[in-house]
Amino acid sequence: MKKHLHAILWIAFVAISLYFPSQAQSVTIDPNNANPGPIINASSVQKGFLLPRMNEAQRTAISNPTAGLQIYCTNCAGGAGPYGYNGSVWVPMFNTAGITYAIGQSAQGGKIFYIDDSGQHGLVVATADYNASATVAWIAGSNMNTNAVRSGVYGGEYNTQRINEVQGNGISAALAAAQYDGGNYGDWYLPSKLELQLMYNQRANIGMGGVALTYWSSTEVPAPYGEVSLTAYYLNFSNGSQGTTAKSTAYRVRPIRRF
Repeated sequence: MKKHLHAILWIAFVAISLYFPSQAQSVTIDPNNANPGPIINASSVQKGFLLPRMNEAQRTAISNPTAGLQIYCTNCAGGAGPYGYNGSVWVPMFNTAGITYAIGQSAQGGKIFYIDDSGQHGLVVATADYNASATVAWIAGSNMNTNAVRSGVYGGEYNTQRINEVQGNGISAALAAAQYDGGNYGDWYLPSKLELQLMYNQRANIGMGGVALTYWSSTEVPAPYGEVSLTAYYLNFSNGSQGTTAKSTAYRVRPIRRF
């Protein structure tokens, strides 16, 4: 094992020497780590150490990354720059704000169930339904096309606004979510199809592990040109099944918000 370590360090030494041919003021290798400093110490005023570079898709494709792994991402949603894997998520190493969040954490008016690459933004779900005992239909009256067809992360915010603009003030799942004011926040909305799925995936971490109810998403099923949309997506929390049904069906509403 010791011989292997020496061989690896020698290769690293050669690589560093080649990369810093004349500009490297010093390269120190301490295979036995006898000193309290780093095992490899390279100093230069003209060159630097280059992390492996990849795009977000390539980073996502890394199988079972080890905690502490570092890469440079060229197009990640949290910004281009160096990222480190903390054992559960990729965290930008240029995050100097000092505020990061964890799945299941109580913050931002509810329970966090999704965090983006920055570690500082994501989605939070309300700790209770908009009404503890009520169900509500997706539509406020007659069926119509609302164009609330976004299904991805943060898509529910747009969908909720569209539904309420088109349908008006009649009671509906989207209006119920938008009128929720938990944590004194006024920007709650009805989750999109994917956001609802992400909630279900984290149900044990957000206090919904024992829930066996069906919830509305804000994602409308688009109708063929010239026809009227009659259905929208739901998710059954008793078994995780997701499907579509008539908008007049009454289901539960669990608001979410982005932060």
